[in-house]
Amino acid sequence: MKINNFKLWLFILTSIVFFIFTIITLITCAAVEEGTDGNSSTIRAIAKLYNIFRFPTHTLLFRFMNGPIFVIGLLFNSLFYGFLTERIVFLLRNRKLT
Repeated sequence: MKINNFKLWLFILTSIVFFIFTIITLITCAAVEEGTDGNSSTIRAIAKLYNIFRFPTHTLLFRFMNGPIFVIGLLFNSLFYGFLTERIVFLLRNRKLT
């Protein structure tokens, strides 16, 4: 099984989508913490998803996440999830073909 069939376009696309979701969940989490969410259960559910999108850098290294490193960590998380998604799609396609 070859692993060098990396699809760059899929990696970039999924990384962008994950970064957009990460920013949306960050904004909703901030709104819930400040109390400006209007008691919306949808907003609160989206805000709770931030705990997933901030993994692994902000969960493991939160002490060091201050200033611009905070956003760089979120970008790294999005790249991590984009890579993970690309590899999962690769493995599922290979399993289906063989």
